[in-house]
Amino acid sequence: MTVALIRYDAARRALAAAHRVDEVKAIRDKAEAVRVYAKQAGDFELQNQAAEIRIRAERRAGELLFDMQTTGQRQAKERGRPKKVSSPTTLPKLGITRDQSSKWQRLARMIDDATFDKAVAQAKEKDGELTTAGLLRAIRETLTPSEVVIEPDINVIAAEIARDLTSAARKEKLQEVVRLRNRLNPTIRKSLISALKNASMDATVFEGQLSSDFQEFPSNGKCHQRIVREIMAEQHDPLLEEKKALASDFTHAVVREISYQEAKQVVLANEYLASMGTTEFSVGIFFGEHLAGVACFGSTAGTNVTASVCGREHAHRVVTLCRGACVHWAHPHAASYLINRACNLMHEKYGYATFVGYSDPAAGEIGTIYQASNWLYCGMTNPTEKFRTPSGEIKNARLVSAYTRDRTGGTLKYKRSRFEQKQMMMEEGHEFFKDGGRKHRYVGIYGTRREKRILRRALRWEVLPYPKRARSSEDQVQVVQSDLVDKAFAASVS
Repeated sequence: MTVALIRYDAARRALAAAHRVDEVKAIRDKAEAVRVYAKQAGDFELQNQAAEIRIRAERRAGELLFDMQTTGQRQAKERGRPKKVSSPTTLPKLGITRDQSSKWQRLARMIDDATFDKAVAQAKEKDGELTTAGLLRAIRETLTPSEVVIEPDINVIAAEIARDLTSAARKEKLQEVVRLRNRLNPTIRKSLISALKNASMDATVFEGQLSSDFQEFPSNGKCHQRIVREIMAEQHDPLLEEKKALASDFTHAVVREISYQEAKQVVLANEYLASMGTTEFSVGIFFGEHLAGVACFGSTAGTNVTASVCGREHAHRVVTLCRGACVHWAHPHAASYLINRACNLMHEKYGYATFVGYSDPAAGEIGTIYQASNWLYCGMTNPTEKFRTPSGEIKNARLVSAYTRDRTGGTLKYKRSRFEQKQMMMEEGHEFFKDGGRKHRYVGIYGTRREKRILRRALRWEVLPYPKRARSSEDQVQVVQSDLVDKAFAASVS
């Protein structure tokens, strides 16, 4: 048995024996320090063991914090005022932030011990490197598995092909093979040359077929999702009449949490961005057994943005409505119906109360659904940094951080700072620039009347009048002069 494994087992036993938050937090802090050291040293096994201990300690601390508030050992609030207890223990005294307390208690309430162990094993097997985000994804997949076998939508398949064709890992492997080509077995080298030649010819044929009838997104005032719905309405669907009948009203409508894969089917087929973004939670609306729309919730663009909405005191209750779409046969008001019920579900189940949503003018969006849901309009976002690859592809500059290290296969191949990575990319021909495109920003506040009142007063973003859509030629209403109608009517009856 290795020293690392002995320490891992000892930490598990110490957690099981701990009954005070400060004891658990001490274990958590030591585990995090070991994780950071192991990450720097490239010790993948030790890093994962330390990450698991840290996450288990956070969950245990969440259980204890919840029990302490329930039994009155920790100071809570009652009608806006601190509740008096004999020896109150506050979060600052425990060395815990509000955000940590909220996340740890949420983690403790989400799942039982057996399911938690299963989710940890699943996250390790799937991602290799154990992270809190990966564990949360595994937990949600465990709690909300797909109720039916999901056959990948053609959009999901196409997105996977595009990702595979532009895979940096595959390109690096080919570059390494070319660099060391003189070491290749002649048979393997000939086989690879033939495979690349055939792939090139196939790619040319497929690219030509896909390009032959492709049309760019029209700038006619219609939003992207409306155009997609119009296209999909023309496709054959043997169950279309059944779906339309069920969606004629909300008698058969059910809103519930769904799996990531179920949501992905709808989002990639309908959303302008064609990606899942930072999705952590997914909620769907069903008419009968048919999924008609999804709302996906995830993290905001950094902790500073979260705190800027209603202040740091309420930052832990902020979440972004990062993706959302409805299919063409859904009820006309399905989107607003879904958003309001999904946000209420997120409030009841996970404690979120402030929701941030964005609409992209580049997709013809002004936030009509947010306006229909009575959200507050808070102006437009600042331009974001992007970069253009040597091949002409445009990507968000946030991806630079993901390129700073490579841990494929469980070993650390390289690690750079973000500045070093950006400089290297610029030398390779990547062009960084500020995107002039800005998005409309909305805020929805949910919860009890008291919660809404407190959060509305705490809102730091300026509230502005709703933006209006410029009418397209199709939306113009013809104006007819009344006197001409009178004359025509008189002539017809004379």
